[in-house]
Amino acid sequence: MTKHLSHSQVIPYLQGLSAAEIGVTVLSFEERFSDAKEETAERERVGRIMADSKIEWKWLRYHKRPSLPATAYDVLIGTLYAMWLVLRHQIDTVHSRGYVPLPMALACKWLCGARLVFDVRGLMAEEYVDAGHWKEGSLPFRVTKWFERRAFRNADSVIVLTNRIRDILQSSSKELRASGAPVHVIPCCVEVERFRIAGDKSAVGITGSPVIAYVGSLGTWYMGEEMVKLFKGLLRVRPQARFLVLTQSPEVAHELFGRQQVPKENYVVRTARPEEVPQFLATADCAVAFIKPCYSKISSSPTKIGEYLAAGLPFITNRGIGDLDELVEHNQVGALVDGFDGKDYGAAVQSILRMLEQPDVRERCRRVAQQNFSMRDLGQPSYVSVYQELSKGAKA
Repeated sequence: MTKHLSHSQVIPYLQGLSAAEIGVTVLSFEERFSDAKEETAERERVGRIMADSKIEWKWLRYHKRPSLPATAYDVLIGTLYAMWLVLRHQIDTVHSRGYVPLPMALACKWLCGARLVFDVRGLMAEEYVDAGHWKEGSLPFRVTKWFERRAFRNADSVIVLTNRIRDILQSSSKELRASGAPVHVIPCCVEVERFRIAGDKSAVGITGSPVIAYVGSLGTWYMGEEMVKLFKGLLRVRPQARFLVLTQSPEVAHELFGRQQVPKENYVVRTARPEEVPQFLATADCAVAFIKPCYSKISSSPTKIGEYLAAGLPFITNRGIGDLDELVEHNQVGALVDGFDGKDYGAAVQSILRMLEQPDVRERCRRVAQQNFSMRDLGQPSYVSVYQELSKGAKA
């Protein structure tokens, strides 16, 4: 809960449940910070947010190495603690966010009688294979798929991020069909109201135009090299263009720009806290997100896309990622590349530049964000409806 992503992708959903008078107890695993004082301060800050939202927060220490034994240890201790919480507080539903908590959630289902919500997020086994960490058919792969099948068979409700993966799971998983569990599509949402359209570029040291932005990590899934090459294509037609990169790995970004020999005056690299992202994005004109095209990404709903649109930014991305193809083409809020070469980059750049000439493009992007990625209007109500549906089923 002290990780940056939790501030936008976990806590707001829990606050929505709590506001609907659904009691929430969170069990999380927290890493050590390199700075003990910073860790204490952040834990206390999150604790205050939870307390103010009437959310009970319990946490255990996360052990990272050696990888497999550490994970097994955390799962064992977490299972015992989760079962104790369920019995002690008479909790009737356990919600597994992703795959690692699944053994804990299944134990609570089987041994304590709790209902199970399986919040799939991404296809973990396939993601690790696509990232090159596992081999298909390896022991970790088989164990993960075994728990996945048990979760689908025992789930009372399933949550996925995209329509594409919902359709695939409903047609291919005999366990899911056997359970009869409803499958809800709830994409990664953002607090649209925190973002604004257009800001002062000079406030972040940007003088050129147009400004293309990227938010997030670089490497593994996110194709930094290709995004910089796209920017070089933009520079050929707009020499005053600037690339604003917001990342927790600034050294990686600087290395990418240096390797592609992009002049330093044409890019700005910043680290930003979650609450600062809207201010930075308000200085941009458009955005980019190239994501490794592979099977596991059909289940992906990148948070950054909702943030771009909330800031009124049309964006460039590649085909095959979650539901983005249809979103972009149906709403005219960006450009899609079919491949990663100069011709594709040039076509995408020209498309986005034409889009920036449209007077209503920012408002259109903002409207699409409100309709498809609003935490207040979509994310929170959808999670509440999952729990209300479970409650009605129990009464019936």
